[in-house]
Amino acid sequence: MSHVGSPADAGIRLRHAPQQLFTYGNVGVITASLDCVLIISASVIAGVAYHLLVLGSTGDIAAFAGVGTNAALVFALLAKSRGMYRPTALLWGSEWRRIVVSWGAVVLAVVSFLYLLKIGGSYSRGAMVGFGILGVGLLLLSRAIIANRLHSALARGRIAGKRAIVVGEREELDNRSGGDLLRRYAVREVGRFELPQDDSNDPSRRDDSIAVLSAAIDKARDTEADLVLLALRWTDKDRYNLVRERLRELPVPMVLLPDQSVRSILAQPIAEMGPDIAVQVQRAPLGVCELTVKRAFDVVVAGIALTLLTPLLLIVAAAVKLTSRGPVIFKQDRRGFNGGKFTIYKFRTMSVTENGAMIRQAQRNDSRVTPLGAMLRRSSIDELPQLINVLRGEMSLVGPRPHAIAHDEEYSKLIGTYPYRQHVKPGITGWAQVNGFRGETGHVGLMERRVELDLWYVSNWSIWLDLVILARTCLKVTRDANAY
Repeated sequence: MSHVGSPADAGIRLRHAPQQLFTYGNVGVITASLDCVLIISASVIAGVAYHLLVLGSTGDIAAFAGVGTNAALVFALLAKSRGMYRPTALLWGSEWRRIVVSWGAVVLAVVSFLYLLKIGGSYSRGAMVGFGILGVGLLLLSRAIIANRLHSALARGRIAGKRAIVVGEREELDNRSGGDLLRRYAVREVGRFELPQDDSNDPSRRDDSIAVLSAAIDKARDTEADLVLLALRWTDKDRYNLVRERLRELPVPMVLLPDQSVRSILAQPIAEMGPDIAVQVQRAPLGVCELTVKRAFDVVVAGIALTLLTPLLLIVAAAVKLTSRGPVIFKQDRRGFNGGKFTIYKFRTMSVTENGAMIRQAQRNDSRVTPLGAMLRRSSIDELPQLINVLRGEMSLVGPRPHAIAHDEEYSKLIGTYPYRQHVKPGITGWAQVNGFRGETGHVGLMERRVELDLWYVSNWSIWLDLVILARTCLKVTRDANAY
C-alpha cells in the first residue's frame, strides 16, 4: 500500500504555530534593511568620533547621515544583484568575500562621488577611513549572527515558510526531508504523499495513485497550502502527466523538483549560451583573465620568496653536499599542464635519484632517506627549489601535486578521472595536501580521494582559494604526520 499522510507520518517534526512575521522567504528583506541601518550608523559614528578626537567637535551629523544613506542604498542594490540576500547564502554565511569586495567598491564609489562634486569638506579622509573599516566590520558581524540565528531557528522549527504539499515516489521523497525543503526552497511541508511504486502495468495501481492524489488535494485545501511540490523521476512521463492532470484542480503553483540524476547535473555552474542557458558539466582550464591573475600572483610571490630565502637555500645546499654523496638538487621528470613534460627541482633527501620506469615511493622509516633529508622532508624545505619551476612557468604555487611519470601512467589506468588533474599547472602545494593527503599513497583508495580533492580545486579555483591554501600550508608543514 502507498503511504498517505502528514509530515508527522513521514518522521518530520513541525510546529503548527500561527503565521510568523519573520519567514525564511523574507529574511533577505530584513537583512537588507539591517545592512542599511548598520551602514548609516557606521557613517555617523565614524564621522562624529573622528571629529571629536581630532577637531574637538561633533561635525556635520546630517552630512555623515547623508553619506551613509547613499552608501547603504548602493550597497543594498549591489548585494541584491549579486545574490547576497538569498536565504541559502545567508544561512551558510559564505558570502564574506563578496561582502568585502562589494563594500570596497561602495567606499571607492562614495570617495569618487565626494571628490568629483567637491562636497567632501564636511567628510574628512580620516572619517572615511573609519567609516570603511567600521562598516565592513559591522556587516561581517551581522552576517555571522544572522547565519547562527537561522541555523538555530531551523533546528527548532521556529521559522516559517510557504505551506507546501509534497507528492512523489519513495526514492525521491527519501532524499527530500522537511529541513532540506525549507533550506533550499523556503517552504514548510504540511503534507507528504507517496505514490505506489509501480503502476505502469497494473490498472489497480493507477487507481491507488488516483486515490493518493485525491487525498493530497483534500489535504492541500484543509491546510490552505500555498503550493505543491512534485518529487518525481523526470524520465517517467506517464506518471508525471497523471499527477499534473489530477492536481490541476488546485488553484496553487505546482513545482517539479529536480530528481536525483538531474540534481547532480544542476550542481554544476550554469552557462549562458546566447538567448538560452546550458549546464557546464566540466569547467574548462582557466580563462585568459584567470590565467593572467594566477600567473602574476605566482611570479610576484615566488620572486619575493626566492629573494628572502636565498640565505637559507645556500645553507641547505651546503648541508646536503657535506652530509651525503650525490648532487645537491634532485631532478625528476614530471607531467604538468595538459600532460606536458618538465623537470622538477628539489633538494636531494635520499641516497638514490630514481627517474625511470620504476620508481618506489618514499615510505615511513625509509632507509633511503638521509638524516638531513628526513628533516628537510618534514619541514617541506626540500620543496623550495620548485620556486624556480614556478618562475619558469612550469608550475604554480598552488595546484595538484605532480607525480613521477611512472606513477602517472599507473594511476591513469586505475582512476578514470586522474588525467583531469592536468587541467591546470601542478603546484608546490595543493588542496589535497592541506586536507591531509600528503606523502605515500599505500593503496588506490587514498589516491582516489586525493584526485577528488584536486578536481574540486580545478573546478572552484579563485585567488582567494590560493591564499587560503598557502596560509594553511604554512600552518600545517611543521606538524604534518604524513611528511617523511
